[in-house]
Amino acid sequence: MTAMNIGIGVSTEINPAQAAKSAVLQAMDNIYDQSSVTLAIVFGTIEFANIITLKTINNLLGAVPIIGCSSAAIITNKGIFNHGLIIMLLCLPQNIYVNTALVKDIKSDPAMNVGQELGRKLLNGFKDVSRNFTLILSDGLMEDNSSLINGLQERLGTSFPIVGASASDNLKFQKTYIYFNQELSSDAVCGLICGGKLNFGLGIKHGWKPLGKPNYVTKASGNTVYEINGASAARLYEEYFACDIFQLKKSLKRISVFYPVGIHLEGEQEYLLRNILFVNDDGSLVFQGDVPQNSMIRLMIGSKESVLSSTREAAQEAKGNLSSKPNFVLVFDSISRYILLKREANKELEIIKEVMGQDTPIIGLYTYGEHAPLKEISYKGKSFFHNQTIAVLAIGG
Repeated sequence: MTAMNIGIGVSTEINPAQAAKSAVLQAMDNIYDQSSVTLAIVFGTIEFANIITLKTINNLLGAVPIIGCSSAAIITNKGIFNHGLIIMLLCLPQNIYVNTALVKDIKSDPAMNVGQELGRKLLNGFKDVSRNFTLILSDGLMEDNSSLINGLQERLGTSFPIVGASASDNLKFQKTYIYFNQELSSDAVCGLICGGKLNFGLGIKHGWKPLGKPNYVTKASGNTVYEINGASAARLYEEYFACDIFQLKKSLKRISVFYPVGIHLEGEQEYLLRNILFVNDDGSLVFQGDVPQNSMIRLMIGSKESVLSSTREAAQEAKGNLSSKPNFVLVFDSISRYILLKREANKELEIIKEVMGQDTPIIGLYTYGEHAPLKEISYKGKSFFHNQTIAVLAIGG
């Protein structure tokens, strides 16, 4: 086999077993040689986070590796579905290599150790192959994704591209799920490493702009900020919106989406966004991702127009780094963008299809955080845990 062959199946049936069977059979219809399937990528809304789903897929595919996760909604060529299951089957040429791995019970170990363990497993048996990138899917309720990435990069290299997503649920923030072969896990992270004669392009953007003057984090630990500019962290928002802490809590969902915090990173052009999960009674703010002490931050503001503009930029960057038409595209889209865009969320998909080609296979999910480098040129530099971005990964043979 000299060319990459892709098959996609989508089902919105209610029964998990029937949905899985329907999606696999649809995907198989586009596969020339069904015995050559190398990998299955599966995303599904929370209703399909069921061991029956994975066992049905496994029974139909045999020993094909499966990776995936739960999502608030799935992104497909046919549209965005709040209830659905999507499966992409990949038949890769012999000069492209993939290895998959899973680490479970991640809350029992420091996140740095989890990342190192995942990296060790991914590299096992991959030593003599040129490496391209790593794709990871993590529990959406994991608190220290930044240390996870740091641990992974200790094994793979500081400048090695890492891209992926934190799984999501139905916006209840109760439990998310990782799919790996026949295993359904929460409190887990899975991934794959890809190498060989592979061509890929990556674009990541958010579209939020700095607002007001710079501020400084004067007391923080992990993802909790206690003081900004030497005062209660919540005061930054209280003063800007002329409200008290009770009003801030009441409006938190809207404020978190439209007005996240942007962290300035030296040597980077883009701000790293963090949205607020909780406002504590003592005025501390709990963010969806770490905010380092002594960092310079800005309030950020986003609009539908700026978000859609960033979608086009991300897609164009991903395509621009390919030497040929993409064989398929993976999209990792923040749930915050979905909340902001509301009924216009489908416009992001239409923009990506316009840039990549209407017939290019596309699958994706809505995330509780994205993993990717900030620099798109050659992807040199550290990867980060992001909020509110869209990451577009285009793959060519």
